[in-house]
Amino acid sequence: MQGGRMMNILANIALKNLGVDIEDEQQKESWKIENDSQADWALDKIREAKAEFRRFEMVVNDKIAQLQEALAAEKEKMEREVGFFSGKLAEYFETVPHKKTKTQETYALPSGKLIKKYKQPKIERDEEKLIAWLEQNGMTELVKIEKRADWATLKKDTVIDGERVISKTTGEAIPGVVAIPQNPEFTVEV
Repeated sequence: MQGGRMMNILANIALKNLGVDIEDEQQKESWKIENDSQADWALDKIREAKAEFRRFEMVVNDKIAQLQEALAAEKEKMEREVGFFSGKLAEYFETVPHKKTKTQETYALPSGKLIKKYKQPKIERDEEKLIAWLEQNGMTELVKIEKRADWATLKKDTVIDGERVISKTTGEAIPGVVAIPQNPEFTVEV
C-alpha cells in the first residue's frame, strides 16, 4: 500500500518537473537523464523516497512494538491462568483412578484428557570420551569418519575459466566445482 503511494508521489514529481510519466511504460522506456543537473535531481528524488520510507517504517515499527507489548501482556496472563488450572488439574489427577500404560497415565473427561507422560531420559554425550571408549573396546565400526574437502585452502590454488574452476597445480578442471557467473550490481549512494 505504501509503495503504491510512494510511486504516485514520484510519478507526479517526475511528470511535473521532467515531463515524464513514470507510470507510462512507453515514456518510462524512452526518457533518459541527459545532464548532471537531471542526474542530481534524480539522486534527490531517491534520497526523498528513502527518507519518506524510513519515516513510514519508523511509524510502523512503533506500532508493531506497541502491539507486541500488548501481545506479551496477554500471553503472560494466559500462561498464569493455564499454569494455575494445570496445577490444580494435576493435583486432581492424582486423586482419581486412571488408565496406566508403560509410557503414560490418562484420565478422560468430556472436555478433554488429563495425561501424565513418562519421558525417556535425555542423553548427553562427550564425543571425544565416547570415541576413545569405542576404539579401546574394538568397536571402531561404530565410529563415523566424515570426509570433507578443504575448500578454503583449495580455492587459493584455483583460477576461474568461464564456468570451469581450474587447479593451478594440475591445470585440470576440478570435477564437482562450477563457477556460476553473477551479473554486476548497480547501486546509487545518496
